[in-house]
Amino acid sequence: MGEGLKKFGRYFLLDQIAQGGMAEIYRARLASADGAGRLMVIKRIQAGYGANAEFLQMFKSEIKVTMGFNHPNIVQLYDFGEEQQQPYIAMELVDGKSLRQFMQRFSENKQTFPVELATHIIEQAASGLHYAHSFKDKISGEPLNIVHRDISPQNILISFEGNVKVIDFGIAKATTNVESTRAGVIKGKPSYLSPEQISGETLDGRSDIFALGAVLWEILTGKKLFAGENDLAVLKLIESCQTYVKPPSTLNPKIPKELDTIVLKTLTKQRENRFQTAEELQRALHKFLYAFSPEFNPSDLSYYAKDLFKGEIVEDRKLIQKLNDKVENLLAIDSQYTLESSSESSSSSNSKDEMTLVDGHRMQKDSPRGTQEFSLENLKADLSSKVEVEATPKFTPRSTEFQRRTGATERGTYTSKLNLQNIPQQRVSHSKKQPINPFKMILMASTALVLISIFGPEFGIKVPIISDILGDWIGGSEARLVLQGNQKEVTVTINGKKVANSLPATINGINVGTPFQVSVTGTAGTFEQEITLEKGEKKTIPVIFSMEKSMASTEAVQAGQKSILLKLNLTPGGGSPLISLNGKKINPENPSIYAPLDTPLELLIQRSNFKTFKREFNLDSNQMSGLKEWLMDIQLEPASFGFLSLHTTPSSDAMIPFDGGTPWKRKTPLENEKLPVGLYTIRLTNEVLGMEKTIQVRIEEGKSINMDVKLEIGK
Repeated sequence: MGEGLKKFGRYFLLDQIAQGGMAEIYRARLASADGAGRLMVIKRIQAGYGANAEFLQMFKSEIKVTMGFNHPNIVQLYDFGEEQQQPYIAMELVDGKSLRQFMQRFSENKQTFPVELATHIIEQAASGLHYAHSFKDKISGEPLNIVHRDISPQNILISFEGNVKVIDFGIAKATTNVESTRAGVIKGKPSYLSPEQISGETLDGRSDIFALGAVLWEILTGKKLFAGENDLAVLKLIESCQTYVKPPSTLNPKIPKELDTIVLKTLTKQRENRFQTAEELQRALHKFLYAFSPEFNPSDLSYYAKDLFKGEIVEDRKLIQKLNDKVENLLAIDSQYTLESSSESSSSSNSKDEMTLVDGHRMQKDSPRGTQEFSLENLKADLSSKVEVEATPKFTPRSTEFQRRTGATERGTYTSKLNLQNIPQQRVSHSKKQPINPFKMILMASTALVLISIFGPEFGIKVPIISDILGDWIGGSEARLVLQGNQKEVTVTINGKKVANSLPATINGINVGTPFQVSVTGTAGTFEQEITLEKGEKKTIPVIFSMEKSMASTEAVQAGQKSILLKLNLTPGGGSPLISLNGKKINPENPSIYAPLDTPLELLIQRSNFKTFKREFNLDSNQMSGLKEWLMDIQLEPASFGFLSLHTTPSSDAMIPFDGGTPWKRKTPLENEKLPVGLYTIRLTNEVLGMEKTIQVRIEEGKSINMDVKLEIGK
């Protein structure tokens, strides 16, 4: 919704994706140099609504109910707490759309929802609900009798990878909840309430089954089942559901009678006559699905999703990349500031004065008003555009002039929207305007020149002669590494930690006398070298990539031909396959190539332990009209394989190695993942909680392995 960045505790809020009456939801990432590997969702109570006791109780209930959940069809909760007097939850980000948005898109395209997809989606949602309904307290082992109470198309998410997730347990009812619904108050969306919800009876999981049946009926017919002029009319229709509900095939003749029977059983008024558990419903749908469509594969949902929203996917990825690049630049500057300031802070008699941000400048808690402040934040102007900083100052504003300049209120909080292009080189806080002093102007200019000379080379800015002299004088006792090369946009890491994202790059503060591994990765390949530096040594290393390899990975077109950027999404990912399009090699680290339109194409993929993949196709210019890139999903078939089901507590990233190349990164839990036969050393990490574990798994042909793994801190 918006591109303004916000710093929120240990997170960067990238953009707002939803806002309700009292809560707001953001895409976010950790505010650390290695935090780009995982995007997440931050759901927080809007400022000022924390005093609303009922809403706060719902918010706490969502945490209490879902904290222990670990199921592929329920969104995972990572973290929770309070920041700036705003309670928040950090959750798994589902890169996709809600079921409601899928239904709307099919309607816009004047298409009916495919029966097999509708069945599969509700089957997966039923699986997640059964897990929640039967969930037990981890300590006592007692069932918690959780009921979602708000099942609707808006609360079922579908990722572009084809995963189905139930969300929003904010009004879920469990035996541990201390609050109870007030008499006469019905919680949930009217069109998806069960008859027992309306009559105020004690609820169990069968209430959610009724709601799920209403959702399935709506998907199959393209019309809302219980729709009236007002809420009262809707409730009356639900009360008369036994005679009102008709088989969905009366509106959609494509629906088989067997599916009619399943739908009507979920919508029976007497709950004793419904499916008694969500698992019963899930099994019935699963049996029907594979009798109705034996060739159906769960990955079909991913293909539909990517095709329906291909335009939005491309634009959103560009947006996220843009926002993440801004965060990376800010973190790079902040880490450099910290590095250069560490010697100052360590020599200041163990002082622990707190630091805060005021209009983008660092200020010590006890620094007096009117003190001139210079900081490296002033150099951010050429690296990013707009950042919104939210902070709580560690002091009390004393004057209206201070409040005017900082946005502070009497409560001592403020929100400052910064345009980094306009940050002044110096911040001087005075109650009255001072006449311009030419000597001060010269001093300011000289100081700015010195700062740019010292720190400018980190960002490709170099003042001739002065930068070298000052750099040698300041860093004479430290080791310095300079990387120069023929490719600008790269990722530079030292011992696996990212230190720069472009060349040339200057890295200061390197430990001397100890070998370290430098890795530079770009679209043309990866450069690696082990280096040892001595005290005061300044070493320059050329990083030259093969231009032949780079060109082979970017285009396979002749002059004058129309083309489109073809991006390949290989499953499983990772490894080091040999990929070519019409004989032109493609870099497996960045499998994309400019492909000609209206031309016969042959894609060939050869990979150890996998069958050779070959596809002949043609990219039609009429179909590609207006598109700049096209994503092609490719499922590689192992030569011989087994299956791995892997569940971790908490959920984690699983790095699965293939044929000595880049590991394939997957999110647990894994369900019957098809893997080539062999021995795997899999690294499991949860960066949010700082937990990890390494396991070994041997996959044998035709056999299934089921593993439950508990992660540990730092192991």
